[in-house]
Amino acid sequence: MFHTRNIVTAIEIGTSKMNVLVGEAGTDGRVSVIGRGSAPSAGSVVKGEIEDMELAFEQLGAAIADAESSSEGMLNSTRIVVVAVTGCRIEAFQGIGSVVVKNEEHKVTSKERLEAHENARVLQLATGREIINSSESYFTIDERRIRNPLNHTASKLDAYVHVVHADAARLENFRSIVRDSGFEEATIEVAFSPLADDFGILSEEEREHGVLLVDFGAGTTEFVVEYNSGVQASGVLQVGFDHVCNDLSLGLDLHIDVCRKMIEDKSLQKAMRERREYMEFPSSTGRVRRIPLSSFEAIVDARIRETFEIIRAMASAQGAPAVLDAGGVLTGGGALFERTAPLFGEVFDMSCRIGQPFEAGGALTGLDTPRCSTIWGALKIAGYYNELNGGQSARGMVGSLIDAVDGVLNRTRLGWLNFRDAWKG
Repeated sequence: MFHTRNIVTAIEIGTSKMNVLVGEAGTDGRVSVIGRGSAPSAGSVVKGEIEDMELAFEQLGAAIADAESSSEGMLNSTRIVVVAVTGCRIEAFQGIGSVVVKNEEHKVTSKERLEAHENARVLQLATGREIINSSESYFTIDERRIRNPLNHTASKLDAYVHVVHADAARLENFRSIVRDSGFEEATIEVAFSPLADDFGILSEEEREHGVLLVDFGAGTTEFVVEYNSGVQASGVLQVGFDHVCNDLSLGLDLHIDVCRKMIEDKSLQKAMRERREYMEFPSSTGRVRRIPLSSFEAIVDARIRETFEIIRAMASAQGAPAVLDAGGVLTGGGALFERTAPLFGEVFDMSCRIGQPFEAGGALTGLDTPRCSTIWGALKIAGYYNELNGGQSARGMVGSLIDAVDGVLNRTRLGWLNFRDAWKG
C-alpha cells in the first residue's frame, strides 16, 4: 500500500538564532526528529521582533537548507509548520464564556464545553489585534469550580479561558517570511513560545500541582503559570540574558563582545566557582587591567534578580496562585548560567529544576539542552495538529475539535485537553 509520510516542521526565529526542526508524525501523536538546522540571526531579530526582513529571510534560508540536508530532503514534504513567536506585542486576558446546558439529560458534553470556550474568546479586541492561542484555566458548573466538567449534570457551564493575542501585522511578518522560504503549500500555525515550552518540557504532575515556567532567552524572557492542569497566566518581558552582557559592558567599560564571550565560553562562571579575586583584561595602553570579580557578580545578580521580580509582578497581576507545589522550571539559554537558578529560588521563594526536552526520539540527538525547549515543544504541537486534523489548519474547526475530545484526546487527562484541543487562533 502507498504510504505518505507525515512530515511536520517547527521554526523558531529568535534573537540569537534561527532554529528549524523537522519531524515525522506518527498516528499516536508522537514525533520522531529527522532533521534540524540553525543559523545565527545576525542582528535581524531584536527582542523577539524581526527588524530586518531581508537579512532574516537570508538567515532563515540558511537554517532551512541545513535542516533540509540533514532530513535527506524530507523537509520539502512538510504538511504543517508551527512558528514560535515571542514578540509581536503579545498580551493575554482571561475570558469567561457561559453556556446553558439544554440537552435532555442536562449533562455537560464536549459540545457545551467547546461552545463555552468559544464564548470566552469573544471579548472585543482593539483593531489590528489577533488571537493566537487560547487554553482553559478552569470551569464552573452552577457556580461550583471544577477541573473537568464533562458528564457532570448542570444547568449552566462557565469556562475561564486564558487568551493570548498579538499585533496582527507583526504576526504576519513571521508567517510571510516562513511562507516565502518554501512553505507555500504547508499550513502555517503560530505558537506563543512559553506555551510551546510548556508542551515540550513540563510533566503532567507539574501542571496539576502548580508550576511556574520561565524561559530566559537572549532577547526576551517569557513565563507561563499552570495550576490544576490549567493555564493561569503568561507573558513576555522584552529583557533577556543579552541585557546582562550589556550591563557588564556599560558598568565595567568592556566591549559588549568581550562580555558575551565570557558568558558563552563560561570563563566568568569558572572564575566565580574558583572564587577568584579579579579578572584580567588587556587595555589600550598595553597594560593589564584587573577588575574585581565582585563587580561582575553584583551587576549580573542585579539584572537577573530584577528580571525575575518583574516576572513575579506580571504573574501576580494576572491572578496567578502564590503557592505552586511543583515549584519552578527554568529553561532557555539563560538557565545555563550558574547564578540563574539560585536567584530564581530567592526571588520566587521556591525550588526549581532546569527544564529541557524529553521524549525527543528519532535519528537525531543533541536536543537535551534548555536552548531547545521551545523548538521541541513547537514540533510536538505540529505533530498534534497533524493527528487532530489530518494535516489541515485547526482554525475554526470546532467540529473536528469535538471529535478529538470524544476520540483521540480522551486517552489522556484534561490537562492535555486544556492545552491541545483549546489551541486555536
